[in-house]
Amino acid sequence: MDLFSVLKSKTGNETKLYYNFNTNDVELFTKNIADVYLVATEDGFSPLGASKEFLENDTGWTGREIEKLAYWNRFRNRNVTLVACGSKKKNSILRGFILCPCENSVCYQQFATPKYGKPYRDFYYNITYEAISYAFNSWNARKFAISHLSSSQNYHQDIATCHAEALAHFCDEQTAPSIESFSFIGCCISPNHLEGIKRLNQEGNITHHIPISVKTENKDNVILIHLSWES
Repeated sequence: MDLFSVLKSKTGNETKLYYNFNTNDVELFTKNIADVYLVATEDGFSPLGASKEFLENDTGWTGREIEKLAYWNRFRNRNVTLVACGSKKKNSILRGFILCPCENSVCYQQFATPKYGKPYRDFYYNITYEAISYAFNSWNARKFAISHLSSSQNYHQDIATCHAEALAHFCDEQTAPSIESFSFIGCCISPNHLEGIKRLNQEGNITHHIPISVKTENKDNVILIHLSWES
């Protein structure tokens, strides 16, 4: 893992920001760099496809279960929903993983004008914030890893910056020990995409995004976290 920045919260806590684009997800997790994984719902030749066997062996969710949940959230669910799958095993490396909607999810079409143009920042900010919040508070997660949430080869610096803004806001709100690390992993992300985060940390120029409503639903041992921009 390569350390590229340290995020300092208002309370004095520090969160180390890492990246690793030269190894696969399984190697990263088995080195205990992360205890939760935020991964896009795109299956196949993708971060989810590459790590699915590990997720199955480590957390007890079958590959078929993961595939069905990812397919539903990507192609059928028009709402913006995080699918939180807590580990079914006591001694797993990961406390759980969260299937996140991404740029090629059907729910993103309401934000994409033009399609796959400049990222809709509130979408990326809020799914990141709520994923962090759930894993931190419900699973006691402290070491996060995240895949690209764009379509293949279409990652944008703004996406990484939104992740960091959400992380910074969450850490600023914590008075107890906060998040230890946040790692960008897998394909489609390059060090250049992370330059905005360095400037963000140096300038302290972090803007709060539009408030949204959040509802949580427990369905068949899966936690569905529904995000809505409607007032």
